[in-house]
Amino acid sequence: MAKKKVRIFYSWQSDSPSETNHNGIRNALRKAMRQLKPQYPDLTLILDEATRETSGSFNIATEIIEKLGRADIVIADITSVTSPRAKRPCPNPNVSYELGYAVGQVGWNRIILLFNTALAKFPGDLPFDFNQNRASPYALKEGASPTDREKLVGLAFVSIKAVLDLNPKRPSELKGVPREKIEHDHDVKKMKWLMESLHLPTIDELIENIPQRISNRSIWHWENFNGIVENSLFELYDPALKNLVARFHRAWLRALSHDEHYVDNKGSTASIFHHEHRQALRGDEKGAWADILDAREEMRFTLDAILERLRSAYHKVDISKSNRKAHRGYIEQYTDPPPKKGKGRDRKKK
Repeated sequence: MAKKKVRIFYSWQSDSPSETNHNGIRNALRKAMRQLKPQYPDLTLILDEATRETSGSFNIATEIIEKLGRADIVIADITSVTSPRAKRPCPNPNVSYELGYAVGQVGWNRIILLFNTALAKFPGDLPFDFNQNRASPYALKEGASPTDREKLVGLAFVSIKAVLDLNPKRPSELKGVPREKIEHDHDVKKMKWLMESLHLPTIDELIENIPQRISNRSIWHWENFNGIVENSLFELYDPALKNLVARFHRAWLRALSHDEHYVDNKGSTASIFHHEHRQALRGDEKGAWADILDAREEMRFTLDAILERLRSAYHKVDISKSNRKAHRGYIEQYTDPPPKKGKGRDRKKK
């Protein structure tokens, strides 16, 4: 069976240094697409872009419009190109034009906005309409290190993968559909995506055991959950659900924000609070312990409220199914041995 083609249109600009923007982004996109290829064997990812070097402005504009009409995903570099002292910072006008057309053709949920914070102020320089649609910042200077370039690759990978997984409907598919249904269906997809990062028994165990103990497995699920909540494509219409998710996210972050008081438990798959017995706590340990306890209570309350909201108003979000998928994701990545530490989290040994 023939593979389905997924066209990714890259709207670039040449006002900024090519190394950090035009070619920098293009190279990151190509590498991210190569990394995505094994995960989507039934898809052929095609990178397309404007060919502004072609002579004849009419032909160029027509070609760009045609490419945007065929695109499945649009990636736009909206880094400000005006002077740092400009009263009204603006992105490149060609990019703005292409982005405006893309919104009508593919919709905001298939658009990825990139902004280089090494060259302009974020989010202060963003036009209002762009700022409402969660641009993804990256920082890349001329002569940047391979590590910084890999961060842009990672951002491109996560952003493209999110669109492929969610497969949001285009504006033409939503014509005549009541706004309430559009928003509800949108939130169903976003919550399916989010819940597939949470293995509820692991989260229940975390809430039960902190401050004393934090399992490495729960750190892995935190990183997946946090990556989705912070993703520019994650947004909810339901104000109650949006508030609960934000509160749960903040509480979980608080619960994990006292790394300096944890040590690795040798031979175990968890980190242990330095003094497990409350009577042995000293100084800032007491404050950390109390803060984690408070965060734990907030986590329990908001998670229960999220699940209740889903069960009462979002029947299409199959919690059991998403729970199995979250568990399978961990098992597939970490079989033997499990991760000693969460990626990016360095627990100090004492």
